Amino acid sequence: MRCTLLHPPRPGSTNTVPPIGLLVLAAVLEENGHEVTLLDAALTGTTGAALVRAVQGSEPEALLITAFSSDVSVLRMVLPELRLALGEVPFLLGGPHASCRGTASFDDLPEVDTIFLGEAEETLPLYLSGASNRIPGVVSRSDPWQTEPVHLDDLSLLPTPAWHHAPPKRYKGLPNGVVLKRLPFAPIITTRGCPYLCTFCAGFRITGRKIRHRPLSRVWDEIGLLVDQFGVREVHIEDDNFTFDADYAKQFCREAIARNLPVCFSTPNGVRLDSLDDELLDLMKKAGWYVVHCGIESGSDRVLRSIRKALSTSVIAERIAMIKKHGLPVAGYFIIGLPGETREDILKTISFSLSSGLDWAQFANFLPIPGSEAGGQWFDACEKPELVWSVFHNTSCPAPPSGLSAREVLGLQRKAFLRFYLRGRQLMGILGQILRPGVLPFMVRRFLAYLHLRPATVDPPSSLK
Repeated sequence: MRCTLLHPPRPGSTNTVPPIGLLVLAAVLEENGHEVTLLDAALTGTTGAALVRAVQGSEPEALLITAFSSDVSVLRMVLPELRLALGEVPFLLGGPHASCRGTASFDDLPEVDTIFLGEAEETLPLYLSGASNRIPGVVSRSDPWQTEPVHLDDLSLLPTPAWHHAPPKRYKGLPNGVVLKRLPFAPIITTRGCPYLCTFCAGFRITGRKIRHRPLSRVWDEIGLLVDQFGVREVHIEDDNFTFDADYAKQFCREAIARNLPVCFSTPNGVRLDSLDDELLDLMKKAGWYVVHCGIESGSDRVLRSIRKALSTSVIAERIAMIKKHGLPVAGYFIIGLPGETREDILKTISFSLSSGLDWAQFANFLPIPGSEAGGQWFDACEKPELVWSVFHNTSCPAPPSGLSAREVLGLQRKAFLRFYLRGRQLMGILGQILRPGVLPFMVRRFLAYLHLRPATVDPPSSLK
């Protein structure tokens, strides 16, 4: 079967990252005898009639779409045109939005025929083979039965991603995370799953609670392929919890030291600070890590407790100091406008970012992610959830906490960025990033977006307040 995999267009985005999930699915499909075309419209910027022509030109017998919730507003514009162009070709939706939103995805995207919940590497081939029985984790519009997301038991069964569909040298913008050292870069996955209970996160809907590991031999085969065949010089481990199993992470680092490949490493999704120890940090430094990203979320202990982060500001500060003792810069992720936050809480976050020794910081506004505890509560109270998708990005504010307007939260987000980066060492760090070849336009666009100096929706529709 001819399968076209669509990575949706993301107008205005500065993130250009190879779609690692689709590359794994492409490899699975090819192993099962299917013909695969990948259309990465997020990379090419192809939209509208040009995108319809590109999809139609691939002559798909099935159109497979991955989507974050932030992609829905764009897909709502293009899928009706694709439906007219492709006729009865089945439209299949997977990825975060489908996994987190469930059957409500059919309301969000009326052209979609079937959704895949969780990890689809086993369920997609079954579906395409014409299996007549209900497949766990697969729901059709004509039979919207209740099923939970499915997750693989054994990641050793996953093939190496089909990197020939997305050569890393094509991706020259900014990746996930705050910093980039070398090009070309490539994301990889070594583990899946997250056992933590943070109220703002729905990652467990996509990759499950149980942490599973890829065999390190398979991981290093992939890294070798990326280095030798695609010239990759920076590897981004995109796991949610790479350091959760310290022994696994240490084995990875020891192998990196032994191989001494011309690559550096980063974990841009962030690591749990309480999973780090001196031995692991020493190995990470020797293995080629040049920065450690960590999820901090808030500088208010009250808020950290309310979101069940299971960390305190004192522990966070101690671990940042421990990382820096090993000569590794630290990048911290914060969320502004979490449910129940007050202006005073947000000001505490800003103050903590300045005093904690961080080298880089990112301040994202809270998003009510479907499937998360906090997101579920927000959507339950929302009169017209379909209106939210056009402002579902972390430089907007679709869900300000009670007592604060979206405009006030955006002002505090801007204050956080300006106070953090208008300091000598941080300014030098920004200049170091900007001076890297090809990075300047993307970096400028990213900072303008976070400082709200380019057009953006400020207040959500009245039905969302």
